Formats: sequence, C-alpha cells, structure tokens
Amino acid sequence: MKTRLGLLICVFFVGIVLGASQPTLLYAGSETGGGTVWDQFVDPKPYPGIWLRGPLSIYYEYVYDEFGNQQYCDTGDAVANMFYIVRLNKEFVVQPTLYTFQGTTGTCLNDWLFQGSVIKDFLGTVVLPAIFPNGFQSWKLKSINKAQFHDDDFSRAFVATIELAVKK
Repeated sequence: MKTRLGLLICVFFVGIVLGASQPTLLYAGSETGGGTVWDQFVDPKPYPGIWLRGPLSIYYEYVYDEFGNQQYCDTGDAVANMFYIVRLNKEFVVQPTLYTFQGTTGTCLNDWLFQGSVIKDFLGTVVLPAIFPNGFQSWKLKSINKAQFHDDDFSRAFVATIELAVKK
C-alpha cells in the first residue's frame, strides 16, 4: 500500500513538472534547440549599425465579461490585453537609454503574427525614434534570448533579452 501511494505521488509530481514545462518550451530561446514563435521576426544575417540590447517584457491580462466569464476569440484562443515594456542600452553605455510602456487590447493569445507585428511596430515607431531623435535609416531585430514564461489562471507573462541593430 505504501509503495502504491509513493508511486502515485511520484507520478503526480512528474506530471506537474512536465505540464508546467511545456508552455515554457514554446517561449524559450534557441538554446532549447527548437526555436520559438518569435524566430520569424529575427533577422540573423549580418547587419552593420549601432547595437541596442535590453529586456522586453510582455504581460497578458485575460479579458473577462461583466459576469466573470473568460472571453475567447473565434479560433477558441483566450483574449487578453497585452502590455509591453522595453528598456534598451546602446552598446558600451552602462545606463539604460529608455524605459517605455504600451498596451494593446483584445489580443488573441495564439495570434503570434499579430503580436510580433505589434511589438515590431512599437519598436520602430515609438522606441527607436525616442533613442534616435535625429532619425535613422533602418533597423533589424537580431536576437531574442534568455526567454522566460509565466502562465496562471489570470495572466501570462513573457520576458526576454532582445538585440536590435540600427543603421543611422
């Protein structure tokens, strides 16, 4: 009887660990070997310019109606409000250049193309013009590393280090 109970506890614990690790693998960096949903936005080709590096944080707040029912898209994915924060350092500069905050409402959680487009638009129209007020020619997202993911019943969060190359 003790052996069965011990085995049941062990199987339950392993199930929790494996169940919790699956969403993390979706958002983890290339160090997992499988890539991420964000890889389609990264341009790995050499690109000259000024390098910027720093954390990108995305917070997803699930949307509920007035009766407390969670909202879903037509695809069956949960709807969330998306908030993002970026802090970038220019290369060889110790102090962060910029802290920024923005939000997007009514995002389908598995619409990665939309989310990536929103983040790239935010970087190109809000963040980089603030860092380079005299203008820049173009920019590329070079990497997304050290990704971490959190998911619970009320919210999701994603944090990673991003690198951009900006041609002045």
